[in-house]
Amino acid sequence: MGDVHEGPLAELALRLRTLRAQRGLQMGGLQQRTGLGRTTVSQALNGQVVPSEATLVALAKALGADVGPLLALREAAARIPSVQDFAGKAVRGRPISDWDPLDLEVHPAAPAPSVAPARAYSPSGLPSYVTRPHDEDLAGCVAAAANGTSQMAVLIGSSSTGKTRACWEAIQPLAANGWWLWRPFDLTRLEAALADIDQLGPRTVVWLNEAQHYLGSGHGYGERLSAALATLLSDPSRGPVLILGTLWPEHADRYMAVPHPGRADPHAQVRALIANRRINVPNKFDTAAIAAAQALADAGDQQLAAALERTSDGNLAQDLAGGPELLHRYHTAQPAARAVLQAAMDARRLGAGVRLPLAFLEGAAEDYLTDTEYDALPDDWFEEALADLARPVHGNLAPLRRIRTRHPRQAPGGTSPVFANQKRGPVYRLADYLEQYGRHERTLLCPPASFWHSAHDRITDSDDLAQIAQEALHRYRLYWAFYLHRASGVCGPTGGGTQTCVVRMRETAGDSAGVDALVRREADVGSVWALLWLAARQENAGERDRAEHYLKKAADTGHVGALVRLLALRRDADDTHDVEILTRRVIDATGSPQDLLPSMLLRTKGDESKTLRRSEKLVPYMGYIWAAPQRRVTTKSAEDGTPTEIRMEFTVDGAPLITARNPWFDEDPEEAENHARQAAEVSGDSDASIFLAYLRAKSGDLPEAEAFARRAAELGEPDTLVDLALWYSKNGEFEKSKELLRDAISAGASDALVELAEVLHQTGDEDSIEALVQKIMQLGNASSYILLAHLRYRAGEVEEAQTMVQQAADAGAFPDTFFSDGVEPWLRKGTEPWLIDNMTTWWPYGLDPDGTPTMPW
Repeated sequence: MGDVHEGPLAELALRLRTLRAQRGLQMGGLQQRTGLGRTTVSQALNGQVVPSEATLVALAKALGADVGPLLALREAAARIPSVQDFAGKAVRGRPISDWDPLDLEVHPAAPAPSVAPARAYSPSGLPSYVTRPHDEDLAGCVAAAANGTSQMAVLIGSSSTGKTRACWEAIQPLAANGWWLWRPFDLTRLEAALADIDQLGPRTVVWLNEAQHYLGSGHGYGERLSAALATLLSDPSRGPVLILGTLWPEHADRYMAVPHPGRADPHAQVRALIANRRINVPNKFDTAAIAAAQALADAGDQQLAAALERTSDGNLAQDLAGGPELLHRYHTAQPAARAVLQAAMDARRLGAGVRLPLAFLEGAAEDYLTDTEYDALPDDWFEEALADLARPVHGNLAPLRRIRTRHPRQAPGGTSPVFANQKRGPVYRLADYLEQYGRHERTLLCPPASFWHSAHDRITDSDDLAQIAQEALHRYRLYWAFYLHRASGVCGPTGGGTQTCVVRMRETAGDSAGVDALVRREADVGSVWALLWLAARQENAGERDRAEHYLKKAADTGHVGALVRLLALRRDADDTHDVEILTRRVIDATGSPQDLLPSMLLRTKGDESKTLRRSEKLVPYMGYIWAAPQRRVTTKSAEDGTPTEIRMEFTVDGAPLITARNPWFDEDPEEAENHARQAAEVSGDSDASIFLAYLRAKSGDLPEAEAFARRAAELGEPDTLVDLALWYSKNGEFEKSKELLRDAISAGASDALVELAEVLHQTGDEDSIEALVQKIMQLGNASSYILLAHLRYRAGEVEEAQTMVQQAADAGAFPDTFFSDGVEPWLRKGTEPWLIDNMTTWWPYGLDPDGTPTMPW
């Protein structure tokens, strides 16, 4: 078992339980007698961890037992090799007991206004800890690690809800048993993680607070780290280890989202790593937790007592972390300081990293001020604003603080990953609480012109620029989407997706000549997306030689997708010599096995399934040949709502079970259903439930289809309820369809809103549609503007519809697929044709930041 000998530990736990039974003590009574926490007592009596000497002494005293024999058993159970010697080399980290929780980013809490002598203010700034249900789940994970099995847990919760503190409290039993803790320190966190992970020894806690800084990094580094962590967990010779991470829900949702078929999957490794290791942390303290906090306050914890006086809505953790005071500072800030905060809020919600350049903030803040406010600014207004925002609130948190970047450190002759385009000059970080508040307060607003100008001119991080460009596209700010993405220099496997979407909308608006000139100008300066655009146009026109000309130029820049497409063209031309040369180039560029490319090029039906399974390594580059395999079900529907294509992959215990596609289903539907049921029963796979819901609906068994659809919804796939509702609508069962759609809306299905509106329209219930949309709008749902615009347009109120569409654009309601491959589900059912036609008529060149039509560019 690694670090714990089961015999002595089991014997120790048995003696403690026997003594408790002989004394007739319940768990609550034993806790009171010892003064120990419930988790500590439970773990000792159940043999989950080796108890500390202090714990064992307290238990022996409460049970009236001789502590000597108990301590002897403890010593035998805890007799383990030193963590400082792993494979003959020094390991990273230091003993848990040597760490200060504040150094691990546990938020300090505000001291009480007056501290009673009976309980001095904690040097760490931490009040007594209140256990909640998620602590039990985390304790079980820690106990398993203590008993020799490597574990990982990722706590998912909003800002300042106690995630990091929960991790700190959970590892205290490990501290008593000599475990170490390693945290990649400096701001180049991923560099440290990738450089040092191979030097971790057994009985080490890997501390990944705010794990998005590690797992969500671009350039593939986040995926590399995820793979390395998975290897660490599965290697018994290096265990046991415990990996603890924290994430906000929006980051977790982004990593867990399965991409559209044929698109790149940038978070496949992250998703596999965290899928079954997430523990949710609630935003609020429930009634039981508030009661426990009150008991601790009554016992003398002045910090908790003061916090309980300030809050009545269960947001105790946020209060302790200084959230309310941060919010007060924001609302009462001077105009210049508030403008800087709003620019920082918009930067973060539109995808910029946590390190915001000083120069960007200064340039971006100007248009957040009115003319009167701007004219009244002193010469040193920006310096005054920064000084004001740097003043800390309760718990030493500041609304905006400067980040000092540490110098990279490595041993002589060592190597570490090189991160391009790192920000230069001073950088600042917005307080987490204000960041999250800004996401909600400003969610329907488009940043002003100074924001976009400053982002283009003063942000140097390519990933940040690419993300902001994408958000500009979502807001139909086509000019800024194009030039921000151009400035980023980011070119994915299929080219400059954002720029391609922009020129596609310009082309839809009838500006073919302008698009042609723009694309050729970009191609002349070597823009890969433009070369790929021209190659596709030439190929569609039958000009194979010209298409290959542009593909060669793109491939010469190192773009693997262009190389793969060029290979496909030469193969179709039966040019054996070129195929061999290009195959070798693809193998060299991707590091793929030598036998991958020949199998990838097989096109016979009998080889297709094998080809898809063996081509996973080229998933990002396959868009030019065919869609790569996906775990998620994808469907295309005919006009009557009947799915015409199904693709999905099932797994059993993580191993591929079958790849089911529609042609195969047609050949043997019974076998397809049997495999799907096996996958659903063995692994609880939501995809299997989705597939079975479809099969049962197609066979006419709608009640069983509903059972599978609801199971899928419970597993996080509420869109299945929407699909089933369409079957009921097709059969004229509108009331059942309404029921399913309302349940889907409650479960978070984004497209259920428009489908419910359509059903209400079919049944003549227009008043209910208006009430439904207004309710959704009150919740800040941007997509509701699209539906409301459709209703206004259908009623002949064109100007009102245009206003609603512009509000949707301001809120960023248009996803990438709206501009490229089609539309999101919530834009179907008749909204697409009038919407795209009118948008390209009203605003053929996009919108300016203030909402006015952009002039030709």
